[in-house]
Amino acid sequence: MFTVKKADYVFWAFMFLMTLLQLSDDLSFLGGVLFSLAITLTLRIHVRYVINRLAKRYLNSESSIKFILYALFASVITAVILTFEGCLIVGAIPSERLVMPNDMLSLFFGMLMVSILISGGSYSIELFKQNVESEKLHQELKNSVLENEIDNLRTQLSPHFTFNILNNLQFLIRKDKEEALELLSRYSKILQYYVYESQNKWIKLDDEISFLKHYFELEKDRSGEDLEISFQCNIAENHLMIIPFLLSTFIENAFKHVSDFADKTNYIHLHIYLENENNLFLKIENTANSASDNKKTKGVGLKYVKKRLDLSYPGNYSLDIKREENKYRAELQINLNT
Repeated sequence: MFTVKKADYVFWAFMFLMTLLQLSDDLSFLGGVLFSLAITLTLRIHVRYVINRLAKRYLNSESSIKFILYALFASVITAVILTFEGCLIVGAIPSERLVMPNDMLSLFFGMLMVSILISGGSYSIELFKQNVESEKLHQELKNSVLENEIDNLRTQLSPHFTFNILNNLQFLIRKDKEEALELLSRYSKILQYYVYESQNKWIKLDDEISFLKHYFELEKDRSGEDLEISFQCNIAENHLMIIPFLLSTFIENAFKHVSDFADKTNYIHLHIYLENENNLFLKIENTANSASDNKKTKGVGLKYVKKRLDLSYPGNYSLDIKREENKYRAELQINLNT
């Protein structure tokens, strides 16, 4: 992995090579290498122990003028040091020509420009790094808030589901023993699945579909023969994951608000299927007494399922709920690859 530390080494190695290339016409190879090393090391100290500290101190403050003044002053000092280093290196090598005052002045201004450019570049890099860190922190905080909200929704769904289970126990008591035992066995499977899987953030889609089949059959037996019920499931074996108990809410809602017309056929039709390997579709339709009554009796389930979809599949789902006269229809599509 190309880390920030490696990038720093690469930059200063590049700085050394570029400086050596620039000095090759005026100095011998030995003089060029020594002076390039002096320039590179001095500028690195200038950036690391002066400019970076100034940047961190004044980056978020309104005193940007102070940073500019301090950075200019530090650049002048660094340019003076580099000029003297150049004179010492040239003077120490007999083969180099004598340094004249005009050469020192020209060298000073050249080193000053380099110091200022390096200082400005370092400030920009520190500003960029802080923006990246700030964005990362903001995203982590956002994710933490989302996770807390999702956990909160799961805890709210828990008593809601349990309430529906306990409410249905009245039906079991009225049944004969054999059928009651069969229904209790189904309840135990559902509750066992619910207790263990509700703690997970993601579960296998196959497990969720299996749970839906048990739950649908249970509600079908409880509803009696006056209700026309169909469940189509066209999902091959797969490795897709989904948030737990998302789909069962629509089934709960359908059985809870299905109509009780004496002169009409009451029905619940459910169809679940996959398209393009990862697009899950759920379509459920049921008769309802009226659009206005259905709105009045609407429970908390659909409100929570919309929040969970927004948090877990932002921008990757569509939910269409239509309430018509004597009819209620919900169509859900989710991209499960996200």
